[in-house]
Amino acid sequence: MNRILIDADFYAVNRLERFVLENEKELGIKDEIDATMVFYNHQHVYKFLQIYLNEVKTYFIKIVQKEEFEILKKIQKLESKAFFLIYTDNPDLKDELLNFTTSPLWTQMTVASDSDTEVREMIKKVLLYCFTNELNIVEISGYPISIDSLLYIEADKTHRNYLRAITKDNECLVRGTISDVKKKIPNLLALGRGLLVDTNKIRRIEEDGLTLCFKQSLKKVKAPAVCKKELKELKKHSKRIK
Repeated sequence: MNRILIDADFYAVNRLERFVLENEKELGIKDEIDATMVFYNHQHVYKFLQIYLNEVKTYFIKIVQKEEFEILKKIQKLESKAFFLIYTDNPDLKDELLNFTTSPLWTQMTVASDSDTEVREMIKKVLLYCFTNELNIVEISGYPISIDSLLYIEADKTHRNYLRAITKDNECLVRGTISDVKKKIPNLLALGRGLLVDTNKIRRIEEDGLTLCFKQSLKKVKAPAVCKKELKELKKHSKRIK
């Protein structure tokens, strides 16, 4: 069976359920889903997963407080194959949520936002990935990266042998090396030894000649100083980059 679970407080459950049902209808995937189930308590979901673990395809969960990480750790030990979208509107939890993507037992995205547009879009991407073949996806160490949304990938400074993949609406940590990713996504431009960038997404290079700004995103990244000449040439020969 293909079940979708939604797990959050009362207000957030109703909101997430609405977004999920709207996307199910819009994407035409209702026939692929056996049940969309709502839970208001993490412990109830944990007990459900213990019995019906293999029947859950997708799990949307909202985390509000740091103490709730304990239930994530318990669920993690069940080794579920479901796709997890972990959602929070508490910006203080963002970095800790990202750390969960370093576990090989999880296939997940995290969203640190309270924006209807951003949450709805991430739900759509998860459903597209789980129930259709319409997303342009590359898997890195089992983690799905949406090529259409990818802005850049950089070596993570905190977790050794991990990369930070930045898309226009999400970021995650994945195990791997820059050279591994370059082989899988050869169109990315290597800037130094620790940064890969999709040049088609660059909107502007700032006055320092190194800081890159991207289309449809407020995210920025600074390239190594040795790349200044290369970026100057890139800007010179591009009609898109300002």
